[in-house]
Amino acid sequence: MIRVHFTAADLGRVTFPTEPHPLWEAALAARALGDRAMSPVARRWRRTAAPRVRGSMRPLFKLISPGGLFPDFLIPEVAGPGLEPVVEALMETPASVIRDELEPWLPPEIDRYMRGLLDGRAGSRRALGCAVRDFHQEVLVPSSGELQRRYGADLGIRSRAVLHGGIDALLSSLHPDVEWATPVLTTYGPVDDWTADIHLNGRGLELYPSPLVANCLAMDTPDRRPVLVYPCADLTDPTTDDAATDALADLLGRTRAAVLRSLTHPATTTQLARRVGISLASTSDHTRVLRAAALITTHRTQGTALHALTPTAHNLLTGASKGIPGQIANS
Repeated sequence: MIRVHFTAADLGRVTFPTEPHPLWEAALAARALGDRAMSPVARRWRRTAAPRVRGSMRPLFKLISPGGLFPDFLIPEVAGPGLEPVVEALMETPASVIRDELEPWLPPEIDRYMRGLLDGRAGSRRALGCAVRDFHQEVLVPSSGELQRRYGADLGIRSRAVLHGGIDALLSSLHPDVEWATPVLTTYGPVDDWTADIHLNGRGLELYPSPLVANCLAMDTPDRRPVLVYPCADLTDPTTDDAATDALADLLGRTRAAVLRSLTHPATTTQLARRVGISLASTSDHTRVLRAAALITTHRTQGTALHALTPTAHNLLTGASKGIPGQIANS
């Protein structure tokens, strides 16, 4: 759980980057290549992006933990656009900062590259800079058009929310797993028993939409505006159509249809129960039936079940949004 505590001043300091940040994109994309909790968009992106990964990019992946965490220094704050300024800033990160952020999480035995990075050696710094440049050019650039389109579309949705309902409407509609109850924004990540409290204290908050994450992530570094990364809105969300809701409910039953629609963004059983407002036992029963019908998949890791839609379910939802609930028969 992440709780973001606002003051009155912070409500006037909620911002979005006007365009994707090169190193946020690199870190989130590298993370997505090994993440099991993925949106359908990210899963499609990974199928085409993974074959482009090269050995020269390994130093970047070494900074992404198995749980999907990465150090704050990987996202330096630099005025001005472009990849080169932020890569240069990354390579100039003081060794003391790198050690403070990495050493608590590293095993006792580390390889030569990581030892060099902790010691501030020029060779390790250059290797990291080259890894980020190569990853950006070879993996991100070929798919940048689609990713930026989704990024821009999400900003358009948020702009309309502010225009029609102000900051309250914006913060209340970011994602099914984000709850806004003045003055606290609460989001539930992939680990249910982990809690972090971010007190903005007048620093404001930068909101960063990404099509490559299924759960929210947060960065809170002293003397910087905190950042909350959240999943981009699904551009084909069937829940926006009342006719679709009725058609799907007629086919599956109202509660089971609600469970299926709620999996537009993958979720654990706990998250899914929270979204639909039903018990864990009922959620488990509905996911069992949907899984048997090949409408969802369930991946189990470290005692947690993560549910996601199958292509068949996406076809069903698309058909329901057009008033064609029987489309599943043709999948």
